This record gives sequence, C-alpha cells and structure tokens, in this order.
Amino acid sequence: MAFTLLLRILTSNHRRHSRRLPPGPLPFPIIGHLPLIGPLPHRSLHRLSASYGPVLRLLLGSSPLIVVNSPSAARDVFKTHDLAFSDRPRSYASLRYAYGSPGFAFGPYGPYWRFMKRLCVSELLGAQTLDALRPIRQEERLRLVALLRDARETFNVSEELLKASNNGIIRMVTGMGDGGGVDEVRALVKGVAETVGTLNLSDFVWVLRGVDVRGVKRRIDEVHRRFDEVLERIIGRKEEERRRRGGGGGLGRAKDLLDILLEVAGDEKAEFKLTRENIKGFVLDIFTAGSDTTAAVLEWALSELINNPTIQHKAQQELDSVVGKHRLVEESDVPNLPYLQSIVKETLRLHPAAPISHRIATRDAKILDYDVPADTIVFINMWSLHRPERFEDRAAEEMQKNLLHYAPFGGGRRGCPGELLGLDVLHMTLGLLVQCFEWEVVGGRVDMEEGVGLTLPRENPLVCLPRVRLNPFPYIHG
Repeated sequence: MAFTLLLRILTSNHRRHSRRLPPGPLPFPIIGHLPLIGPLPHRSLHRLSASYGPVLRLLLGSSPLIVVNSPSAARDVFKTHDLAFSDRPRSYASLRYAYGSPGFAFGPYGPYWRFMKRLCVSELLGAQTLDALRPIRQEERLRLVALLRDARETFNVSEELLKASNNGIIRMVTGMGDGGGVDEVRALVKGVAETVGTLNLSDFVWVLRGVDVRGVKRRIDEVHRRFDEVLERIIGRKEEERRRRGGGGGLGRAKDLLDILLEVAGDEKAEFKLTRENIKGFVLDIFTAGSDTTAAVLEWALSELINNPTIQHKAQQELDSVVGKHRLVEESDVPNLPYLQSIVKETLRLHPAAPISHRIATRDAKILDYDVPADTIVFINMWSLHRPERFEDRAAEEMQKNLLHYAPFGGGRRGCPGELLGLDVLHMTLGLLVQCFEWEVVGGRVDMEEGVGLTLPRENPLVCLPRVRLNPFPYIHG
C-alpha cells in the first residue's frame, strides 16, 4: 500500500516536471507575482511579455496563471482549443452576483450556458429585438444631443455619456421610464462594476480563503442586497403589469428583455426552467456588461478626435456629404459612412472596452508549444493583441479578425453576444457627436491617461465645451 502511494507521487511529480510550461519570473512566497501587477494590469502584463515572450506563467497568489500576449497564442485559446478554454474563472463577486447559481457571464460551459447563449443570440440581443427597442436608444441619444446643444459652459461629457448609456440599457431591459427608478439602478450598476473590478486577495491567496481582506466581501454583499431589493421591485411590477394585460409586450410598446425572460420562465416546453434567481442574475449581467463599456469607448473616441482635428474634420465632411446638414444621422446611414466605421474600429483597437479577457482551462491543453494544465487561469491581454492594421476594405478586416489582430469583442464560444448592440450605440452616438458639434477643451488637447477599472476608463473625466456646428439645428424633442 505504501509502495503504491509512493509510486503515484513520484509518477505525478515526473509528469508535472516533464511538462513544457511557459517561462516567467520567480514568484514571491505566498503572494506569487501579485506585486508585479500594477493598477493597469494590461500594461504590466505587456511589459512582462517583453522579457518573457508572448506566453508567460505567473502565480496570482497561489493560483497559476498563463498570460497570452500575441495573436497567434490567442488563436489557440479562441479557436484551436476553444472548447478547452470555454470556462471563466469564478470569484466571490461573480458567484454572489449570479445568486450562487451557474450564471451566464461567468458560468461554466454546459447545457444551461448554451441555452442562455442561444436565447441571447436569437431573442434577447438578436436583430429583431434590437430593432423593436430602437426608439429607446434613439430617445436617449437625442436627449444627450439636446443637453449638449443647450450647454453654455464647459461640460462633463464623460458623466453624460455614461448616464445616456446606462439609461438606454436599463430601459431596454426593464421598460422603465424616467420616473421608474433608473437613477437608483444606475448607481447600483456602478457599485457592481467597482466591486467586480476590485482585486479580492482571498480569491487567489490560499491562506486568506475565508478572510474578508479590506472589507471587499462586505461591500459585495451590501451591493448585492440593495440590487436584489431593486430587482424584486422591478420584477414584481413587471409581473403585475403582465397579469393585467394577459402577457406580451402590450400597451403599445415592444417587449423589453425582462418581458422575454419572464415568458421563457413561464414556458413549460422550454429546454430549461428559468428560476427567479436565474433571471435576476442575467439582468444584472446585462446591466453591468452593457453600460460602462460603450461609454468608455465613446469617451476615448471623442478624445482621439479632439486631439486629431484633421481626422475629425474628415469625418464631418463624410457626414455632411451622406447625411447633409438639415437632418440628424440615422441608423440607416451607417453602412454609407465607412470612415466613421473605421474610427470606431480604430478606437476599439487602441482602447478595447475589456483590455483583458479571462478563461480557465477545463482540461490539459496547449498554447503555442507550451503545456497548460487543467484549472489554470488564462488572461488574454486584448490590448497587446492589437496591431496597427487599418480597415481599408472588408476582406482586410476579416483577415485581421481571423488572425486575432483585431478582436475587440473577444472570440470563440465566449465572444460577446452584445456585439451588435454595442456597435449600434457606438456608431450612432459618435456620429451625432461629430455631426452636431465642434469641441473645445482647455489647453487645446485632451490628456490620454488611463484609469483603473475593468473597462479601461479615462483617468480624468472628459470636460469640453460643445459648439453647435449645424445652423439651423435640426428639430429634436427637448
């Protein structure tokens, strides 16, 4: 018995040492390489790759981590071995906000996750639903334009972009109007984003498991409690409304995403029976994934255009030629605005909404020529993948996507299902900001310092004075 146990230990050690693991620096005791990862992780990891190559191995506390910094290595994760890297690492925050269930954003790849992904693509975030909810997005954009049009002094554009983005998502999900608690939900979405983006040492350092370091778990629990109360009120009102009208969108409006989820939950023939916790967890996913990301990219796009007036002028010329100066740009104009589309793509290349994509190996796999043991966390540094290829034609763009030089919405099974919605908001909002206004900033240039967060925010808010460039200004409500 003892001989058999010893043989197993020796065999296991031999297999572990015979693996070709990626290179990396020597770790610190207990905390691993955490001191090497600064407040801007994508830049810290990029610097480490300059010394150790496109694939490197680190320890997040006691958790093994493989970092991918090249398109060819990312292709192994997103394409060649996609199934082996189809799960995301879970943390205290992700489990808490998913109500302890598998969830969707951080849930394991399996039958439930595939069911929810199909529901996203075909119903929740499909073209037909987004088209039906277009008036909500348009109303929020026009409200933003009207606010900027009437500005007489410098303006915190960052704050208003975030407000417009959050309001649009919250209203599309819940159908809430102005007085329906949008402000309260928006504040809680910010709390979720902040706590998910906070490094919780007890998730990675084994000696701290169960310890609430710096009160992170307490903050997560408090945000979750408050969010749950709000979601219960929203769902309760929605259920009462649906009972009064006998189900469906009704009352002259399109079905919102919560209507669709409640319908699926009540469908006895559905592949999965959605619980109330499933619905609340998914709604919370949509709120947090669809708000800050688009606002951050819009801030960066406008910042880049202000600092590059020649490019901004060329975009305005394109808009004037295609749309004219007597009406506002519409969604149907976007296919005829290739330069505007290129500006959005270039912004996503330079300032990806999610600079780091997370995966975890569900089985032993390979990245390039290196072995990746099961249960290893994998960080794909999306910021490092992007190369200065331009988007001259559709064929070149598709080639860059296939080579993973350009993957702003991730890739593989875990690619973002909200790409269609995100691009719609980016093209239309940026188109209006460029068409309607000239932008003045103190000092003539915008600082380009990056802030801390999951969505690559600006370090300082974008404060500008918008000058109306259309005269007369096209009529809008507000």
